[in-house]
Amino acid sequence: MPMSTAREIFVHELSDTLSAENIIYKMLGQVVKETKLPPAQEAYQHHLDETKQHISNVEAAFKAIGEKPEKTTCLAADGLSKEHAALKEEKPKDHALELGLLGGAGKTEHYEIASYKLLVQMAKDLGETKAAALLQENLDQELAMSKTVEKLAKMVSADARKAVGSTMKKPASAGARKTPVAA
Repeated sequence: MPMSTAREIFVHELSDTLSAENIIYKMLGQVVKETKLPPAQEAYQHHLDETKQHISNVEAAFKAIGEKPEKTTCLAADGLSKEHAALKEEKPKDHALELGLLGGAGKTEHYEIASYKLLVQMAKDLGETKAAALLQENLDQELAMSKTVEKLAKMVSADARKAVGSTMKKPASAGARKTPVAA
């Protein structure tokens, strides 16, 4: 059925986000068990709890706007879940595992952030202030988790460099030249 109004698009996007959160909840539960890094495990567990609330908030947003979710599968979240499965098949060890999990988490957070930014704006534009507030709560938590993932990735990357010592190339300084420029 073709969508022709902003409200129809909003309901569709909200349905897609509900599907995404359910897929991500399942995937995040696996990640909590796979990580070996205590601060990452703590962050993932905390975000797993938040994700359960995100699902409730999206369901409450549907109630607030007087609509029911469409039956749909979020293809983006499904793709992120497939990437996670592919990472597990590679059987990465130590730092590689943690960086792979953090990379996947970063991609997932950025997808969710983009989704919630759109949904919050659409809810406001449609005058759905209660839905906008619920979705903003989710967005704020996704932004916080994205920052946490970035900090953890920097920490793991630094630890990986130390672990391999001089065998790993050090990052080049911004703007540094190794050879002089001819005049």
